[in-house]
Parts: sequence; C-alpha cells; structure tokens
Amino acid sequence: MKCLLDADVLVYELGFSGEYVDDDGEKQVREFEFVAELLDQKIKEIEAECWADEPSTLFLTNDPKLNKMYNRKRRSEGLDPIVYKPNFRIARATTKPYKGQRKQEKPFHRDNIRAYMLDNYDVKVANGMEADDLLAITQTEAPPLTTVICSRDKDLRMVEGMHFGWPCGKQEQFGPKRVDKLGELCYDEGRNKLTGTGIKFFYSQLITGDQVDNIPGLPRGGPSLAFKLLHDKGSESDLFRAVAERYEAKLGDDWEGYMKEQIDLLWMVTELNDRGEPVMWEEPDGTE
Repeated sequence: MKCLLDADVLVYELGFSGEYVDDDGEKQVREFEFVAELLDQKIKEIEAECWADEPSTLFLTNDPKLNKMYNRKRRSEGLDPIVYKPNFRIARATTKPYKGQRKQEKPFHRDNIRAYMLDNYDVKVANGMEADDLLAITQTEAPPLTTVICSRDKDLRMVEGMHFGWPCGKQEQFGPKRVDKLGELCYDEGRNKLTGTGIKFFYSQLITGDQVDNIPGLPRGGPSLAFKLLHDKGSESDLFRAVAERYEAKLGDDWEGYMKEQIDLLWMVTELNDRGEPVMWEEPDGTE
C-alpha cells in the first residue's frame, strides 16, 4: 500500500505546531529542526496506520512562491520549468469568490516546510488545480487497493478507493476505510451534521454547499434536506435527477448555469485530457 499524502494539510498543521504563545502573551517560533522532526514522525505514523509498504508521495497545491522553489528543483534534475497556473476554480466562481472569505494566517515555517518536503520526499505539485484533484487523479489511475488517500479534508472522500484521516483536535480518525463509487450518507439530527462518502457526498454538497470554500450550493439547502433527498438513491442518474429537480424548482429558468457552476467548484477531478487539462464532470447516462 502506498500513502498519497495531502501535504497542504500537513504544512499548516505542523507549521502551527512550531509556534506557541509564551507567558507574556507573545508569539514564539521554534527552530525549524523541531518542525522537520514533527513532519517526519507524522508521516511515519500515518504510514504505519495504513500498512504502507513503500515510501509515500506528498501532494502540494502550487502558488507563485512554491512554483519558484519547484522549478529550482526541476532545473537541478535537468527538467524544464513549469509555468504557474492558478486553480481553475477561481475563474469559474462567479456567484461568490472561491475561498474568498479565507484570511488564514500562514505559519512562520510554511515555506521552510515546503522546501524541506521537496528536498526529502517524493512530491507532486498540482498546477492549475488543487492538490486534492491530483490526489484523486493518482488514486483513480492506480490499480485498485494499492494506494490510500491520506487527508483530514472530508471533500476527498467522494473519491473511490482507500482513505485515511488522522485525528487532530476534535476531528476524529477516519479509516483506513474503503470507499465505493456510490458511497453513503449519514445524518446526525442533534447536531444537524451530514457526513458521507462517494458520489452521494458530492451530490449532497450540491445541496448544502461548502462554507469552508465559500461555495453556496442550493439556496436554503441544508444537511437535513440533502439527506432526505439523496440517502436512499441507488444510482448516479437518480442522484442527479433529484438534485436537478430541486434546483429547477428553486431557481426557475436560471437553474442550469448556476448548478453547473456549483458542480465545477465541488467536483473532484479524477482524470486529465490529452493536453493535461482537468476533465470536468459530465452528466450521467440515463438522464435528460
């Protein structure tokens, strides 16, 4: 088993572990060697939980600063540099800016961690899309049950195959668990919280949206509605019809364009075309 590690999550989780507030209320930054040791140990722990029998591959989302670091490595290996491309979702989001509400502080050692990853691990950089997409593509292309996506990001659990999420704070461990294509939905009425896997989870997000990424979804659509609408559906065509009918009833003549925007923002890319561009979601067979 080979671990496919969401390194974007590791950069922030371990980067902030290298900072603390002292008794005077001042932020202090630990030496980078402390953070590097934490990173190495975390990767070993994840690999042990997933029964890994080969070194992991780490996945990072490109940005202008990472692109410069990555190209230095490529040149040292005799490879051509790559031209930075922003995540395609930024241009696709017209209703609300994609991740536009995020103002997350960056860890002091963020770039040091990424440089360390490039120097010491097998790293793939997602250009023009997110690390999540490249993780999904890699798992989809691999022989079944030979890779495991390792991330605390719930969105990746719409991808078929093995998954693992390590615990952190109030977030409990997930798996290792095999996710089938259709997946499942679970609803906690007391907390009004919906969790899920497979394409059922993808279609549920078309109802609920994703507040973390500033994706609105269906107006006034919530977890309870998504569960009632989708949990017992047995095929993707049934899921699509149920969601499309609710969009049309809610939005009238403008429903198709708005729904397609939500789909493009939420869909996890699982393949590239001959030009290396993301293949977007296509309407399932058996629907009109």
